[in-house]
Amino acid sequence: MSIFNAEQFLDMEIEGSNDTVAIPVPMGDYVAVVTDAKTRQWSSKDGLKSGIALDLIWEIDDAEVKELLGRDKVTCKQGIMLDLTESGSIDMGRGKNLGLGRLREALDLNDPSRSFTFSMLPGRTARVKVSHRISGEDIFAEIKHVTAI
Repeated sequence: MSIFNAEQFLDMEIEGSNDTVAIPVPMGDYVAVVTDAKTRQWSSKDGLKSGIALDLIWEIDDAEVKELLGRDKVTCKQGIMLDLTESGSIDMGRGKNLGLGRLREALDLNDPSRSFTFSMLPGRTARVKVSHRISGEDIFAEIKHVTAI
């Protein structure tokens, strides 16, 4: 194994050009596994609203998509806005956290007699629906719906 040399790396000549546009995962239904789950704070552009979101990274298990995109590993992101109580915990009230409830149901983690933690999500498999969101000239593939296999 060679040792990385930062100065040599910066002087390395590169032939050809790099891509400037990513090909998004095609819209459709796929079998996928959660590979990562993290929370993040968000706020609206006007600063009037803020909250916490759960971000999941799903690895899509589809040979045709891998071939189309030229990648060995194809991932897609799902974001779920979380409803919190005044004390900062997950709001378990009626009609609250429906996205989280649907996710947990699809992953067989919504049993009221068992405790749940977000660390239980990675490694779970489900069927995901990929849709596209357009922002300017960019197209982003996102998970919009999750169901049990």
